Parts: sequence; structure tokens; C-alpha cells
Amino acid sequence: MFLAYMVLATFCFAALGYPHMLEALGITFSRDPWPYHVPEIAYILTYILSGVLCLAVGVMFAYHLYTVAGGETSVEGQDHEHYRSVAKGRGEAFVNSYDLGKLQNLIYFFNVGEDGYPLYTLALPLRVPPYTDGRSWARREGYESHHGVRQGEELTDEEDED
Repeated sequence: MFLAYMVLATFCFAALGYPHMLEALGITFSRDPWPYHVPEIAYILTYILSGVLCLAVGVMFAYHLYTVAGGETSVEGQDHEHYRSVAKGRGEAFVNSYDLGKLQNLIYFFNVGEDGYPLYTLALPLRVPPYTDGRSWARREGYESHHGVRQGEELTDEEDED
């Protein structure tokens, strides 16, 4: 959510500060001197930084939403590519057992919906605990493990449960 708030804040600054940017550059028809305490060059640099941050963090935010919607982390994404190639070599298809569908993955990740918190918690900077204890995660119905990966082919070992 921090990424979303950052993109929104930098976008608002860039959109609402555009007339002041033109004034700082001297492109307006006004003959009045710069009326603010901040020097023009400081405002121009801040404005440019805000625009660049909006684009860069926006791309990062979109990438993270894409991976969350796919039900995998960046490490799992690399592992799953390997699993897909191994399963394809055997003529099988790899199925991520944690991928519940794009919308359901996002609902679980943000812990909103029927079993979670109301949707307005996404717009407010509230602390919302996750739906899980951090050790067990929701899987597709009927899947206890990934389809297409056999015992011993996992790249990461399961922790011993004591």
C-alpha cells in the first residue's frame, strides 16, 4: 500500500503543481516575481523528482500487483519457471497450487472481502493483519502440492515441522 500511496502523492503533486512549474520556468504571462520562499530551481528539481518517482514507483507497484495476482513471490517466480520446464520435459503441465485466481489472490493478499476487512481499508492507512499465520497459506481445492513437480525436484526444502 505504501507504493500506491507514493504513486498517488507524487501524481497529485505533479498534476496540481504544473502551473507553478510553468511560473518557475518563466513561461507564464505574469510579470510578477516568484512569490514563494522556495527558490525556483528548488521547486523545478522537486517537481522533476516527483514526476520521475511517480513513473518509477508506478512501474514497481504494477509489477508487484501482477506477481501478487499470480500467487507467487519473485523467488517463487524463478522456481516456477524451472518447474514448468521440468514438467514440460515430461509432457506434464505445472500448476501453482497457491494460485487461486487473480482476484482471489488479491483479496487474500489485502485481506478484504467477505472473510476479511471492508474495502475502504485499502484507501486508509490502517494496519490490517494478514489472513494467515505466516506458516500456512490457502491452496487450490484438491491440491496439497504443485502439480507437475515430483518429490525431490523442489528447489527449496520444506522446513521440518517439530
